[in-house]
Amino acid sequence: MKRINRKTFAWGLAILLALAPAALAQTQMVAWDGSHWKDLTQELKVAYVLGIGNMASFETAMGGSGRAVCISKAFVDELKTKTVGQVVTEVDQYYKEKPDRAKVPVIDVILQRCTKLCAADPPKEKKP
Repeated sequence: MKRINRKTFAWGLAILLALAPAALAQTQMVAWDGSHWKDLTQELKVAYVLGIGNMASFETAMGGSGRAVCISKAFVDELKTKTVGQVVTEVDQYYKEKPDRAKVPVIDVILQRCTKLCAADPPKEKKP
C-alpha cells in the first residue's frame, strides 16, 4: 500500500477544514423532489433508492412498533419483489405523468404504496 506523504496529507486536511464550516452551516435537510430527481444521473437515482432501502432495513432490524417501522418493513418487503431499477423507473414515470406534482418529495413517491399498508398512528394526547 502506498503511503501518503506529509505534504499531501497536510493539504488534504487544510482543504477539509476549509470546507467544513460551509457543510456545517447547512441547518436544514433538503427533501429532494421531482425538480431534483429529473437532474440526477441513473447512478445517483439508484444510490438514493439503495440509501432509503438501507435505512428501512436498519429500522426494521431495530424492531419497535408504530407506523414508521411498519412503513420501513413494507418498503423492505417491496424491494424483495422489485429491483431497484424498477423503483427508479416507477419514480421517473410518476413525475413524467404528473408534471404538476414535481414538488412532491421523492421519498413520498417511493413510499406511497407502503404507507397505505400501515395503519395511521393514533393521535398523540395533548398534555395540559
